[in-house]
Amino acid sequence: MDDLAVQFPWLPRDLARHYLRLYGTRTRALIGARQSMDAMGRRFGPLLYEAEVRHLVAREWAESAEDILWRRTKLGLHFTDAQTARLAAYITERITPA
Repeated sequence: MDDLAVQFPWLPRDLARHYLRLYGTRTRALIGARQSMDAMGRRFGPLLYEAEVRHLVAREWAESAEDILWRRTKLGLHFTDAQTARLAAYITERITPA
């Protein structure tokens, strides 16, 4: 975790811990060349940003909000219905091919 904090000092500690727990050494691929929290994109809810959603869809074949929130990240425990609906709409409108 310390080397991640050195490489990405702008990344909040709780988010770094979340990424390391779920992605391990693939965390750097998820963050990529981003240099700020703004570059991580839209915040959908606790610990879930657009960069992770895009990573899950592109690299782990996630297909829905439920898949991301319950199967991949377990963040569904912390999301409101409104946050879940915004994530689902984003996936449908922006990521899912027509």
